[in-house]
Amino acid sequence: MALKGFHLTKPLLLLSLLLSACSSEPAQQDESKSQSTQCSQEDISGGAAWITGQLNAFGSEDPKAAYNFASEQFRQGVSLDEFASIISGQYSALLSLKSFEIGRCFALEEGYVFQVDLIDNQNKSFTMQYVLSKIDEQWGVDAATIVENKVDPTL
Repeated sequence: MALKGFHLTKPLLLLSLLLSACSSEPAQQDESKSQSTQCSQEDISGGAAWITGQLNAFGSEDPKAAYNFASEQFRQGVSLDEFASIISGQYSALLSLKSFEIGRCFALEEGYVFQVDLIDNQNKSFTMQYVLSKIDEQWGVDAATIVENKVDPTL
């Protein structure tokens, strides 16, 4: 039963990304397009380690393990129970991943966008876009969403 509640956690995170992307003003999106750059090797290593930690935590039966990788801003707006409900309801594949590979990274003024290619335990592949922030050298997942193709740093 704890695992079911945990499965909802990831969808909430992803829903939050979708909602925040929808609320952006067009001028901000255009500005982001022109200001995205490749990430430094240090940022790639740090962000990839953070994403890996959260994806590995989804395999545990404790939703708090994955929730702890969320940014402070995200946790202020989304409770642990809401996070668990979203993950188990919409993103349950994250709870039993077969494998994942962290790909390209784009740096934006407000954070970092990483492409993550995943394969679930039914051999279905999908790509997620992870949005991370780094405040006072502390990484945090701001949002994540499933995307059709490669990373779009403007989302």
